[in-house]
Amino acid sequence: MSGVRVSDAASAQLAARRDLEVQYGANRIERVVFTRAWYATGGARDFWEVEGEITARTGLFGKAMRHFKFQIDPFGNVIGSEG
Repeated sequence: MSGVRVSDAASAQLAARRDLEVQYGANRIERVVFTRAWYATGGARDFWEVEGEITARTGLFGKAMRHFKFQIDPFGNVIGSEG
């Protein structure tokens, strides 16, 4: 999503989803639930914070659920993450 202006929570969530697809593989993701998204100001730069839960397949029958939190700059780049 790099190069595209992130102007609202939905576009920030889309950027986060794309990063998760790179990390886990788009075909392994079963479910992504976004729990919070907000715009943070102050400090050196402004960015979007996006939090949620991902459920992904791990092998033939396994599943893993993890919490994630991303910081996304106004151009759709992930500049920080947890989880």
